[in-house]
Amino acid sequence: MPSGLLVLKLGGSLLESGRLTAVLEIVAKRKRPVIVVPGGGRFADQVREAQAANGFDDASAHRLALFAMHQMANVIASRSRHFAPAATKEEIGMAGVNGLVPVWLPSTMAGADPVIPKSWDMTSDSLAAWLAGEIGAKDVALVKSCAVDPAATLDDVTASGIVDPLFRDYVEKLRLSWSVIGEGDDAALARL
Repeated sequence: MPSGLLVLKLGGSLLESGRLTAVLEIVAKRKRPVIVVPGGGRFADQVREAQAANGFDDASAHRLALFAMHQMANVIASRSRHFAPAATKEEIGMAGVNGLVPVWLPSTMAGADPVIPKSWDMTSDSLAAWLAGEIGAKDVALVKSCAVDPAATLDDVTASGIVDPLFRDYVEKLRLSWSVIGEGDDAALARL
């Protein structure tokens, strides 16, 4: 089992699928340091719908999607005493020192980086990989509510739309070890 820091993106759809509680119980029992990156879930879907209905630009939608992730982070942190919201590297570190799993609030760090693409190609998938690079983690995993073939390659999960279009670029550029864990594969999450 790997022992280094793991950046773990939990898809926002886990809440709607009813799987979030079971996943959080697994993460709370971690044997390695973990930082949770929340997906935007239904909150991000509302941003997409509002953009389609009202025509605001992608940069505005990106900022709102970061806040959607904040909302999901607060949902996750409220579900278990083992989790704490964390916006900065210092807060992430303090949560770990206190024995808690930090749940990343992305707008402080990601919102301040002018290089991050401000489009729907850059979702919480790629932000998880970006965060791994920022904090020096070498492992990133995404937990999804869809079925994922455990033998799928990075090309496979990108082409099928399981991960966002930029995830592969970040993984390759940062030389990250990656995995995508699908519905019904919580045993793989526990091993990770």
